Amino acid sequence: MSDMKRTSPRIRMALGVLICLVLATGLAQAYELTIDAPTTLQRGMPLVINGTSNIPPGISVDVVLSKSGYTVEEIGRETVTLQANQEFSVVFDTFDLTKGVYKVEVLPISGYRYLGDSVTLRVIEIIDRTDELRFTAPLTQEMDGNLEIEGSIFGLKNSGVQIEVIGPGEEAVFGPDYISTKSDGTFVLSAPITDPGIYNVSFTDYKGYIGRVTVTVLEKPEPTTLPTTTVPTTLPVMSAFAQASRDDPAVFSVQTGSDKVRISTSSGIDWVMEYTDAAGAVQKVNVKGEMEGEEVLIDGTGGIITVTVYPYKYSASGEVTLFTQGATSVTAGVDEPAGTTGTGSSLTRSAPLPVIVIIVAVLVGVFLLFRRRR
Repeated sequence: MSDMKRTSPRIRMALGVLICLVLATGLAQAYELTIDAPTTLQRGMPLVINGTSNIPPGISVDVVLSKSGYTVEEIGRETVTLQANQEFSVVFDTFDLTKGVYKVEVLPISGYRYLGDSVTLRVIEIIDRTDELRFTAPLTQEMDGNLEIEGSIFGLKNSGVQIEVIGPGEEAVFGPDYISTKSDGTFVLSAPITDPGIYNVSFTDYKGYIGRVTVTVLEKPEPTTLPTTTVPTTLPVMSAFAQASRDDPAVFSVQTGSDKVRISTSSGIDWVMEYTDAAGAVQKVNVKGEMEGEEVLIDGTGGIITVTVYPYKYSASGEVTLFTQGATSVTAGVDEPAGTTGTGSSLTRSAPLPVIVIIVAVLVGVFLLFRRRR
């Protein structure tokens, strides 16, 4: 009996220690958490991180994207609240990332520890193919009903490139559809659009995602009303012509006098006409479209005005004729005109008097003078 009394305190002490260990273990229970991510990803594609965990729902975890290197640089952080289905997902944008090695990690949660089978870190390599894409269409375009898409893909000869256009409001405007590339890898596409705004153009080939280009489409300015001042119809109309394209515009030299000068282009192509006014500001004229020539009325300064003409569309080219009324000459090129250079035609030009009329007048004068002396 005395032996049992002596062992009872020891048993009670052991039980107390065991209970404390159980309580302490309950304060930091072990849970499982696993994330999945691609090992490689093209720059510009969304980085999707999927995960599962048996941590109680309602707990929030931080998922951090950082760049690996000599120092860790945090790129982005997403906080997700766990749900009852034990699944979660976060997405990181990679459009502004450079190629290299990155890691995605779930940060520790206070009061919770992960089991040994948990995977809380993944390494991703970002691959950048944007240097294979050369986009030659303007990044800022005026609204004319079409989005001009032109460029080339390095190494993609006589093949195809998939293009997708996402417009304002994340609305799909074109594709994704494949278009053919030429022997030099170039491609041309006019995608119909209805509104100005920001358009994201994505390119993909058989090897995967290549890159994305952002194009801004501006509302076309309202046509400006020309002054009502008219040029006298007796002033001569002169003209010159030259070949013009967007890359090689036509340049004309217009010699002005003291009269107002009306300058206009031929029709058939939607031409853009540029010149520098008396104040030194460059003026652009493009209001008529293809059916009518562009036209502007300027004051004569006695000097030379350089007029540049090119098609509005990059795909257009052809011969343009520049007409001037009120100028002393017009020539194709930037050399100073000689004063009478250019093809001219007068609206109401007077013909010279016939020679016979002059001879008769002289004879009549001589006869009258001889008669008076007699």
